[in-house]
Amino acid sequence: MPRYSKKEIFSTVNMIPYIDVMLVLLIIFMVATPLHNMGLTVHLPKASAEKIQITSKPVVFSITDEK
Repeated sequence: MPRYSKKEIFSTVNMIPYIDVMLVLLIIFMVATPLHNMGLTVHLPKASAEKIQITSKPVVFSITDEK
């Protein structure tokens, strides 16, 4: 008469493969990101207008709650 042991169901998620995939993706993105940042240089136009000179004083209004 053979003996059979009652095996319990092991119902947890094995995280080791997910951690391995995550670390590989992290390394891929760390290597690919500096290559992606290489771009074109943009030469923007320079303004030729002069600065505006304000000669008058600003007007300040204040509202108080006095009765």
